[in-house]
Amino acid sequence: MAMNSMVVNKMRTLLSLLGITIGIFAIISVFTAVDSLENNVRESIASLGDDVIFIQKWPWGGGESEYKWWEFVKRPHPELPELAIVQKKCKSALAAAFMVSGSKTIKYKNNSLENVKIVSTSHDYDKIVGFEIEKGRYFSGAESLSGRNVAIIGALVSQNLFGNINPMGKYLKVIGRNFKVIGVFKKEGESIVGDSHDAQILLPVNSIRKLLDIHKRHLNPIIMVKAKEGISNAELKDELTGVLRAARKLKPTAENNFALNETSIISSSLDSIFDVIGLAGWLIGGFSILVGGFGIANIMFVSV
Repeated sequence: MAMNSMVVNKMRTLLSLLGITIGIFAIISVFTAVDSLENNVRESIASLGDDVIFIQKWPWGGGESEYKWWEFVKRPHPELPELAIVQKKCKSALAAAFMVSGSKTIKYKNNSLENVKIVSTSHDYDKIVGFEIEKGRYFSGAESLSGRNVAIIGALVSQNLFGNINPMGKYLKVIGRNFKVIGVFKKEGESIVGDSHDAQILLPVNSIRKLLDIHKRHLNPIIMVKAKEGISNAELKDELTGVLRAARKLKPTAENNFALNETSIISSSLDSIFDVIGLAGWLIGGFSILVGGFGIANIMFVSV
């Protein structure tokens, strides 16, 4: 009887089965998409370095407490002289680098690119951030120290600004100054967290400081510190806290006026976000299956 009823009510049967199919497909599709997105995001975050501490003005998260922006806004930005102090006194650090970044228009002869990300950093940047140079080389110690006008450009910058011309040894103009191209980054592809070198230009910080006040907030000054092998982030942060408090002459009762950020902060936030997305996937798929199930139950009921 039930089978006969399902044959007679072909449209109702079709819609019920369609509802169940859509539900199963929705669950599979949502979880496949979420897993792919989560893997890409976590890989992009991992590229920042899970053993790197970022000394900044603003913390990346408030944790379980309220984000006290009105207090954080009064903090000073990290400054280049503090890098030398960290390098000298922090024994847990393998390497440290000062970095600023901003967007500028760059030119080569009659060609120009707008809103190109300019990253300007001290010499040990290559020991902290992972990248490969396809053509040319990294800055020499003398170039970094003296602030020579040299540049390493991303693959997309090379393609869009120079076309088929070999950029090596050519001069591009940044902030009204000519910079000689000494290297081209290997193409990395798109990055969800926006840290790909493809669309960037890397310059020595001592060259940019001749042209700009590198401690301005819109340049987002950061000191990056990489831990030695066998040193945990907690140990590195403890030592950095003491070094920075002494450097900034903070009283024993005063709170820290700096943030020590790490990628685990972002990872913890992502856990809760992807948990919610996963729950939404189950709800969407479950609702579709439920609707289809009611349809089949109704057919069975009518057939009795």
